[in-house]
Amino acid sequence: MAESGVAWPVPESTDLGRYLEDTITIDWQSPALMERASALLEGCEGPESRVRALFRFVRDDVAHALDVEPEPETATCRASEVLREGQGLCYAKSHLLAGLLRYAGFPTGFCYARLANDDSRAGFVLHGFNAVFWVETGSWLFVDASGREGASQASVRFEAPWGLPFEVHPEVGEAFLPEILRRPAKRITDLLERAPDFASVSRNLPDAL
Repeated sequence: MAESGVAWPVPESTDLGRYLEDTITIDWQSPALMERASALLEGCEGPESRVRALFRFVRDDVAHALDVEPEPETATCRASEVLREGQGLCYAKSHLLAGLLRYAGFPTGFCYARLANDDSRAGFVLHGFNAVFWVETGSWLFVDASGREGASQASVRFEAPWGLPFEVHPEVGEAFLPEILRRPAKRITDLLERAPDFASVSRNLPDAL
């Protein structure tokens, strides 16, 4: 359970192999991604060091698209595309982190939270983050590498309350979506891939799946 009593997301599948798949969106077998992951992992000793190195790269060295000036022309989606362009929304950054972690052998899924939309001061928006299966404890770590400027910069915690830089407040309608998904939500990938430009994506961020 979360500190507020809200339940954390739970895996949609008990087959950890499904959380290691190479897919169109999480294309971790692309040469550029494998090369970058290998370089980031060089010199890392032990699984904690490996997770931290990959997490910090996505959080700190890949820009959140809403902080980029001038505004990007298009939205990124595929893990290799986020790596190439060096920027992405929270959803896209979670795709890249999943790709890097899967390359390193860590089962990684996708989570979403419905949060109050601070940018518009009204309504809600879905926020994307990751869950990583931690063999040492047989549990899932929840990590958020979105790294918005001005937001608290969470690290990776290997025990509760994990490493999210936000809290969910159910009294105002916020909530975690219930599952750790094997693949990014189709509504998210459709939005990122089909929108004509980034401005269209930023105007139409979803509040539900």
